Amino acid sequence: MAQNTVENVTKSPVTLLGLGAMGTALARAWLAAGHPLTVWNRSVARAEALAAEGAVVAATAAEAVAAGRLVVVCLLDDASIEEALAGADLAGRDLVNLVTSTPGQARARAAWAGARGARYLDGGIMAVPPMIGVPEAGAYVFYSGSAELFEEHREALAAPAAVRYVGADAGHAALHDVALLSAMYGMFAGVAHA
Repeated sequence: MAQNTVENVTKSPVTLLGLGAMGTALARAWLAAGHPLTVWNRSVARAEALAAEGAVVAATAAEAVAAGRLVVVCLLDDASIEEALAGADLAGRDLVNLVTSTPGQARARAAWAGARGARYLDGGIMAVPPMIGVPEAGAYVFYSGSAELFEEHREALAAPAAVRYVGADAGHAALHDVALLSAMYGMFAGVAHA
């Protein structure tokens, strides 16, 4: 496994699929923290700036997955995960899904990943892209699913934002995410009404 040493601390490699606003913010946070990073995006142009910052750009999602054990997905929706990973060998990989989904979708995706030989962790990001990689901004990510995967990759997962493990049920991160977003929308509606 390729590793990068920054200030005598070994950093684990990360593969990131998806370079929208959130994916790009995550990528920059991992690069700033010294993690070797492989990225893939459907439109290659989004990866060019990250390549100049030190990321390795994979030509296909399958090539990106093959680059390392920890694979983080930050794509548009649940359907895009299956599409992007259709030709990828997930056996022995640790798949972390940061796509906004429902608890049911997260549980189904965990079973899907397990059937392909991967450990699975679901995540709910409680931040907007400008908060990522800025510790004082208060960003954090709920994670649920494989406790072993979470503990093994805790340091890498915590580079972009604080982490909160909420249980072995893969659907719990999505449940926490939707609960807090629902409260936020109610609060904003109350402020607008007042």
